Amino acid sequence: MKLEEYSFTEYYHQYITIEADVLTDQLSDTFDVHEDDCFALCSSYCAPDGLLEFNVLSIGPTWETCTRGLEQPEMLGFFTIDQVYDKEVRIAEPSFAMIAKNVPFLEETDSQYDEDFLATRFDQRLDNMRDIAYPDIVFAGVLVEGELSEYEMRITGIKGPFLTGTLEEEPGDNIGLHLDDPVWALPYIYDGECHLYAMYAGENLTDDEMNRRDAIIREMNRWGITFNGFALRN
Repeated sequence: MKLEEYSFTEYYHQYITIEADVLTDQLSDTFDVHEDDCFALCSSYCAPDGLLEFNVLSIGPTWETCTRGLEQPEMLGFFTIDQVYDKEVRIAEPSFAMIAKNVPFLEETDSQYDEDFLATRFDQRLDNMRDIAYPDIVFAGVLVEGELSEYEMRITGIKGPFLTGTLEEEPGDNIGLHLDDPVWALPYIYDGECHLYAMYAGENLTDDEMNRRDAIIREMNRWGITFNGFALRN
């Protein structure tokens, strides 16, 4: 299967072998690439700017023998999503050596984020709403003149049952929302798929709207209900 046929959470932080072909040539600055090294064993992570990238653990001439460089502590290089999106891939069963090399790297890249935010990257409900290159950007529905219009929202975390974020695109002054405005979104099911509804959005919420929003958060926290599910909190 091609990478584009998989959902994001099926391969994110997992181990996949990519039929990279000539892409492995770009790794030659850090590793001795052979002419037949056309396969790359990779994992995936989100760079500081949110771009989905694939860290190369090892390379090799076949799907089954993609192990050259695995013993090196450093990654052999990196591919961007646009470079590999249409490539044939296979999910790989991780060995101890693969885990030993990859887990410290992933832990370091994720260390700047809190647990709630990181959980949203593994939330399968969001897969059909994600931007291909920037998985933390999802579509959220904003009520405009009685109809829901979807706009891009960059996830920043969760508060109670809400997925929080900021608007990633300019909806237009006619609805009073602007780029980078805060959003509090709730999930809902329509036509068998999960969507997001921006229940509260913008910098200019009324006192009544803020009080209702905060009351919902407090009540859901009291019952341990969050966007990510049930949680026991002190």
